[in-house]
Amino acid sequence: MEKQMKKWVISGSVLSVIAGSIFVASNKKTREGVTDFVSTASSQTKHWFQVINENRDTVVQQLRSSGDKISAIVDSASDDVEKLVETSKSLKAHVFDLLEAVQDSTEEIKGLKSKFEERETIEAETAMAPDPESLLPPDTGQKKLEE
Repeated sequence: MEKQMKKWVISGSVLSVIAGSIFVASNKKTREGVTDFVSTASSQTKHWFQVINENRDTVVQQLRSSGDKISAIVDSASDDVEKLVETSKSLKAHVFDLLEAVQDSTEEIKGLKSKFEERETIEAETAMAPDPESLLPPDTGQKKLEE
């Protein structure tokens, strides 16, 4: 399937180039336009090659300068990323410390709550218990045998 699609694309491209060439060859105005475009592109390309050859040292120096600037920017960005990573690790450690402190506080509060509830229970039981002296029989005036 894929090979067949490639054949169709290649065949269509070849036929398009042939049809375009026939059109350009048969139409004088289009032929002159294409010729002018190709000659202009050719002369501009030759001109830029000549400029680059004449100013090779300047061009190379400017490219190196641009490369150095780009390297400095990349190094600076790399340092910034490294600082961000270190800062995020530090923040992570702080968050874990904070969580540990919160958990410790929670446990302390739970312990205090249970002690408070125990104390309230004991106080309630004490308040409900009868007075031990009221449980003794009334004193009849007899002296105890032990005396």
